[in-house]
Amino acid sequence: MANIAQVAGNNGVSGTGAPGTPSGALGATYTDDGTFAVTGSNAVRRSVSKTGSAVSNVVSVTSGLRFAYSGVECDLPTLAATRTGA
Repeated sequence: MANIAQVAGNNGVSGTGAPGTPSGALGATYTDDGTFAVTGSNAVRRSVSKTGSAVSNVVSVTSGLRFAYSGVECDLPTLAATRTGA
């Protein structure tokens, strides 16, 4: 896991600062991080949509995304992407 939800009360939460700044490019497949990088520890969610054989390059970077438990992965799919300032 690359981006773990932190304890917040009885639940878990992704980064609580301003959404991180993404840079680089995602790979050609859904699970390929390519050169993608993001600052901070906010949740990064990649779109699962496709147009023909092309995978979407749409991502959302969400601050304060809540989870039922702490210690779970915040990113979908799990990113091995470079994170700075986390």
